[in-house]
Amino acid sequence: MAEAKPTLKPVIHKPPGYRDPEAPPPPVPKAPPRRRPLPPSFRQPGKPLPRRHRSRRSCCCRLCCWASVVVLALAALIAVAAGLAYLWFQPRLPSFRLESLNATRLRVSSRPDGTFLDVSTSVGILVSNPNGKIVLEYGDWEARVRVADDDGDVDVGAAEVAGFEQGRRNRTVVRFKTAAKAMAVDEVAGGRIQAGFRRKEMKLGVNLRSRVGLRVGGSSTGKLPIRVGCSPVSLKQGVSHGTLPLCRLYLFRWCVLFTKIGLGVMSKQPVTLALIHIIVSKSFFTLTRDAF
Repeated sequence: MAEAKPTLKPVIHKPPGYRDPEAPPPPVPKAPPRRRPLPPSFRQPGKPLPRRHRSRRSCCCRLCCWASVVVLALAALIAVAAGLAYLWFQPRLPSFRLESLNATRLRVSSRPDGTFLDVSTSVGILVSNPNGKIVLEYGDWEARVRVADDDGDVDVGAAEVAGFEQGRRNRTVVRFKTAAKAMAVDEVAGGRIQAGFRRKEMKLGVNLRSRVGLRVGGSSTGKLPIRVGCSPVSLKQGVSHGTLPLCRLYLFRWCVLFTKIGLGVMSKQPVTLALIHIIVSKSFFTLTRDAF
């Protein structure tokens, strides 16, 4: 009988990536050794050591954050100082009103070379300080008088008034006179002005420029430029001793403020800011004196 051949088992190949669970784990590779920097004597000339550059973006962010914090702190300090100054001093703007206005002399002369005007005026301005804790300090005044005409206003003289100090809850009348001689005018305008003077219908307006500062106790602020504009008033109104209209107060030569007592908060801001200046200055002086 023929012998039986042994059966061969098929060889099973391991799949790629197969790992025997009983096999020991592979050794962990060692990190490459770090290169030590060469001393300066062995280093190539002109080749600096590598440095870590800080992020410019992070520096800008820090700077912006600190600047925002400083601005917010200053704004809060100013707001607190403004509130305290307003509550304590109750600031009010001064008021200006025409007290009297008259043309004492007017003559229009026609010559071959033109028409000329001679005018003399006297003006009184009532200045009121309604504040009970603030003294107003005015610099020298520059006053100009003009005649209102259909073809445009005509300047009829200027005057200078010395500055003065106005106490608390005080009223002061500022008086001055102007004179203009041989002022060239249009022939038709000169005729209208002369006719209005005879009928007491000629209208005169007044403009004043000065500087005003505040004084509280022994501290004073710097003077700010102001301009006062009084609308034209007829001679009948100017000499009638009645109540004449209020004038307008222009601050910084562009901000118009109606000088009525009992204005809103916005019109009191310039006075409040000046008071803040006094409070901050006195606080800084006190802290410096205590420190030394």
